[in-house]
Amino acid sequence: MADADTARADAVRAALVDEPGRDVEIAANLATALARLAEGGIDVVLLNPSIDEGALAAVMERVPDVPVVAIIGSADTEAASAALAVGARDYLLGPALEPELVRRAIRYALEWSRLQAEVHRHEVTDHLTGLYNARGLEQLALHHLSLADRSKEPVILIFVRIENLQQVSEAHGAAEGPRMLADTAAVLRTAVRDSDVPARIGSDAFCVLLTGNAVGAETLVLSRLVEAVATHNARSGRPHLALSVGSATYDPERPVPLEELIRRAEEQMDRRGRETPAP
Repeated sequence: MADADTARADAVRAALVDEPGRDVEIAANLATALARLAEGGIDVVLLNPSIDEGALAAVMERVPDVPVVAIIGSADTEAASAALAVGARDYLLGPALEPELVRRAIRYALEWSRLQAEVHRHEVTDHLTGLYNARGLEQLALHHLSLADRSKEPVILIFVRIENLQQVSEAHGAAEGPRMLADTAAVLRTAVRDSDVPARIGSDAFCVLLTGNAVGAETLVLSRLVEAVATHNARSGRPHLALSVGSATYDPERPVPLEELIRRAEEQMDRRGRETPAP
């Protein structure tokens, strides 16, 4: 490590001496830094882009959700602007780093990261049920279907529709509809495994993407779903849930987009007819 880099590392440590819970790790080179980032647990990266022309891009590709503060070793505002253009959240100029400026840059980067995560959560989450929405399901499905293409392991999508949502709303009042949607989400959470992806994709429609040993898991999840609905329907004072269920398998040898997978699962549901688990 160059003397200038050592001095900057010492300056960062000094700036955070009064920040409890903040630990500073120093990587001797870009390869070491990328390997450490792959392990996770890093909140902010302070990086000197001049160590490698593609260093900033490489770090952001490895950990796109971790904010980067560029450390420019001189008063080079053009280099600072270039770093921001690539995606750095902030920059620090000059060979000497002022502790207060370091603290400010880190706090800004952390706040930006928190706000971005909050915005993303709202974009991909259904506000009523807390499940992923259609957009969130699409983003996660792209990842899991891509993994399936590489591993040659199938993925199964289960389609679920509430058959009596309108009748319950008409009989018990409009406020009961949202409650039934929330009840259905709770039932799905009970039935699925930690690796599965439940989502609400329509006014009365849900999906569950089964990943990891999906073929063997379908029977288990459907059995749990029947049991969870029965438990819900046995509770006094709550309208019964009537659910229809269908499924479709994603075959990596014959890949199809998510929309087609959903369509096939819905068609299979219609062929099977209504399934209303008894209490």
